[in-house]
Amino acid sequence: MNMKNSETGISLVSREFKVQVYELDMNSKATMAAICNYLQETGISHGMMLMDKAGINLDDLVFVLTRLHVRMFRYPSWKETVKVRTWLSPITSRYAIRNFEIESDDGELLGAAINSAVPFNLKKRNGSNIEIDISGVETLQRGEPLPHLFDRLEQPGDPAYEKQIVASYSDCDLYRHINNVKYIQWCLDTLPQSINDSGTLYEIDINFRSEGNCGEMLISRAAPIDRGESFIHGITELSSARELVRMKSVWR
Repeated sequence: MNMKNSETGISLVSREFKVQVYELDMNSKATMAAICNYLQETGISHGMMLMDKAGINLDDLVFVLTRLHVRMFRYPSWKETVKVRTWLSPITSRYAIRNFEIESDDGELLGAAINSAVPFNLKKRNGSNIEIDISGVETLQRGEPLPHLFDRLEQPGDPAYEKQIVASYSDCDLYRHINNVKYIQWCLDTLPQSINDSGTLYEIDINFRSEGNCGEMLISRAAPIDRGESFIHGITELSSARELVRMKSVWR
């Protein structure tokens, strides 16, 4: 699963994954969580390559997601090879915008994604301004595979479904907070099985609003919109009502 560089150096790279049996849903297709894990692995690996080549030592500074939008045209099957291609858009603000194309082994476009990330100080546990020279970081002026204005997501209305969750040790990552893919799983698992039985998840658009930590009691809520073809999701910390994420899911 080595990174493959393009003719443009490392401004655009791709990585291949083979769908494993533990990544399948009840329809023998890769889950949205599996796809998002591919994106996360490819994006972080590429980001480290870019910083290393630019001679930047981040020390206590990492980039954390603020938004992720994924649209899937077809989910790959067991043992199918998936290629994820990624590049950074030119950095014009404190937000770094990353683009993804998801393809089958024969070049079929399976999906597309875009995310935004901001610097995060691991010691202070808060957002930071970019205080390093990033002029040497390779970016690519290329069309977005999934155009996105990053409009504000609406708050969930009266929830039709809700579920309580305790964030456990295995839900957290090397940055000592809840991994972003866990939120996506929790939002989707709040919906009843009948939603999955009657349709296919076409896209998610999620806004990561606050850091969640091990041991916190959370509540996940979902409210239908668009005649039940979409849902607005929200996850909050139960005791403080602090909002952790807001997400929209679209089904077909």
